[in-house]
Parts: sequence; C-alpha cells; structure tokens
Amino acid sequence: MKAAIVGGGLMGVTLAYHLARAGHAVNIYERSPNIGGLATYLDYHGVRVDRFYHTILSSDMTMQTLIRETGVEDRLRFTETKQGFYDSGNLYPFNTPKDFMTFPPLNLFQRFRLALQVIYAQFERDAAKMDTIPVEQWLSRVSGRGVVEKVWRPLLRAKFDAEAVDVPATYIWSRLRRMMSTRQGVTSKEMMCYLIGGYFTLIEALAKHCADMGVALSTNTPVERVNIENGRAVGVRVGGEDIAADIVIATVPSPYIAELIPGGPQDYRDLLAKQQYLGVMCPLMILNKPLTPYYVLNITDPRIPFTAVVETTNLIAPEHVGGHHLIYLPKYLSPNSEIATWPDERVREEWMRYFKQMFPDFDESSVVEFLVQRARYVEPLRPMGTTNEIPQIQSPIPGMFVANTVMLYPDLSNGEAVTSLVKRVIAVVLGQGGPSA
Repeated sequence: MKAAIVGGGLMGVTLAYHLARAGHAVNIYERSPNIGGLATYLDYHGVRVDRFYHTILSSDMTMQTLIRETGVEDRLRFTETKQGFYDSGNLYPFNTPKDFMTFPPLNLFQRFRLALQVIYAQFERDAAKMDTIPVEQWLSRVSGRGVVEKVWRPLLRAKFDAEAVDVPATYIWSRLRRMMSTRQGVTSKEMMCYLIGGYFTLIEALAKHCADMGVALSTNTPVERVNIENGRAVGVRVGGEDIAADIVIATVPSPYIAELIPGGPQDYRDLLAKQQYLGVMCPLMILNKPLTPYYVLNITDPRIPFTAVVETTNLIAPEHVGGHHLIYLPKYLSPNSEIATWPDERVREEWMRYFKQMFPDFDESSVVEFLVQRARYVEPLRPMGTTNEIPQIQSPIPGMFVANTVMLYPDLSNGEAVTSLVKRVIAVVLGQGGPSA
C-alpha cells in the first residue's frame, strides 16, 4: 500500500514510522522548512531550544515506549518538579499535602473542598457525563465559589483565554487525572521527564528510522489538494504534479483539511471548517540565571496578560540548553483576540511591565533574549455537547483518513495523547479497528 501523509509534525512522522514498520510505502509532505510542527525547535547559537514548552509525564507510557523503540532512551531524564501560585503579590508553593492544606489564599474549609475536587476527579470515569456539565458548574458544586475564583478560574483563563464559559467539565477533569498520575509516593512528589534536545530528539529519531525503511520525507512541500476521483481519494497534488497514493492521511488542522478537498462532500468540508482552535502567544525569555524554584507558576491576577510563568529549566537541566535559563510566558488566544495582532515590540513592553510587577527585584540585565513565538492553531476548543462533531478517523471519502489534535478529546493536547491516537489510526487504516474512531 502506498500512503501519502499530509503534515510532518509528531503525528505525521509517528504514523509514517508505524506504517513503514508494517511494510507500506510512505511519503510525508510538510509545508514548513523543518519537520516537527509545534514540537520543532529554535537553533539558539548552536543549541536546540524548544519553540514552545513540552513535557513528558512519568506516566506517559506510549511516549516512553516509542522513545525506547527508536533508541533515544539514553537521552531521557526524570526530574522532580514543583509548581506554585502567584496571588496578591506573593508566591506560594503548591506541591505537597502540607502546601495544599496551608495554602494561604484559601481558608481551611476551602482547602478541604479543593482536596475533595481532586479526589472526586480520580474516581469519576465517565467522560460522556463530564461532557454534558459546564466546567464552572462542576467545579462550583464540589469546590465552591471561593476556590473557583482563586484556583480554578486562573487555570481556565490560562487554557482558554475568554472562551471558558461554554467548555465542558472534561477539560479540568482530564487535567486533574493526568497530573495526578505523575504523583509518586506518600510525599506526593510530581515526577516529569524530558528528552535532551526536546521532543525533536524523538521526532528526529523517528525520521531516521523512517528514512531507513524507505519513507520519503519532503519539507517545503505544501500539498495543494487531495485528488478525488469517483468519490475516492487517489493521491495528492504537489507542486502542480499529481502523485498517486492508495490512501491519504491528513494530520494538519481541520480548517486546512477543508481547503484541501474541494471535491469532497460539502457537509464534510463545512464540519472540518467549523472546528474551533485557540492560538497562542508564547514569548520565550532567556535568562543568565534562575528565577524561581517552580516549573509552573500559576497566576491568579487576571490583569496580567500572560497566564503562567513556565521555567522549563526547573525540569530540564540548564547544561542541556547551553547553560541558559528558559522562561516561557504563554497566553492562549481566541481567534478574534486583539493581542494576536500586536507587534513583537509591544508584546515585550506589555509582558515586561507586568513581569516586573510580579518580581519587583528582577534585574532586567539578566535577560539575554526575549523571543516572541506565535502559532494560530494550537489547542482545539470543544464546546459542550458537540462530541458528535469530532471528525472520524475514516473520512466520508474512501481512501482518506484524518488524524489531528481535534480528535484527541477528551484528552488534552500533548505528546502522549498524540502517540496514543496514532495507534488507533493505524488500527483503522490497517482494517483492525472498524470504520471510525
């Protein structure tokens, strides 16, 4: 079987790896100069630095299996990480049971209700039920309004910009279940891991195995359309040339796929085009010294434009990124956000103004670089009660399959969810998993 894969991110390259291992001929077409998608890197003075921050949890077994299979397990490192909260000008740890039960922004009763919410999430297993409950209603019912205001709303704001009002409880429920899976032992330490060189270390290893198995990987090569004859996908058009394929797998964002199938069913094109995504503005601040002890510092103040301080060099050893200290200051953006139009200079001015309010003793001379990173299609947004609108793996067009982050729901967008989805896609493509997701 000859397969054409549209998109050379983690999803596309992992699909190619599994298909090639099953004995099929594969071509990957990537429009960017490099593979990797959102998981690619910056070359900063000869050092690989992630464009956007990524984690691998100690419980992410699909990712870890792939890391072992591709021979880069020796580059995997496990680290105990810490998180905190910034509230009313103060930084508070939020890691151990003691931190939990003495968290100053909450009173004793609120702390108890917060703990109850976390425990409740671990015992709730019904994703379909969670999809029918508004997230703030679910949180308020168990945690109460005070906890929602001080803890949950900042986390929702961090993830959804102004769009959190219509999202289902699934998003916080999934996050709680995923993050608690990293807690180890009676001390409840949070263990994460990373690859030296970032996610791209795995993507590069996958690409090498693919090349050894005959996969053709073309960068700077946008697919112009999926060719459809007699209602069936028969290949792709690239650079004005029609290239035949037995199957086409599209891994790019759904609105792009809608544009690639002008000959496809109009109702299906409309379904793809209406899929909602948040973008991200994520400045990377490179410092010459550490800032805090926290991997993630959550922010409760809604006036601050960025929604967390992510110091990835409290997970990644600084010597693995050239001795630098890396601070990411993300903000997810709705499609109509005015902030998305700001030039880099204004982003730096606004971000630094609030950053110095948070850290009044911060020495700006420690800033080596301030690099503004942006992406339009980052986090799929699933309105409540719309799971029936999630595209299926097998599209209505015979010979064409879809595998993108919209289909991860109810899981969050991360490497573990992506590589787990790939296994489902491979089962469907090879006829082992039925006609749909």
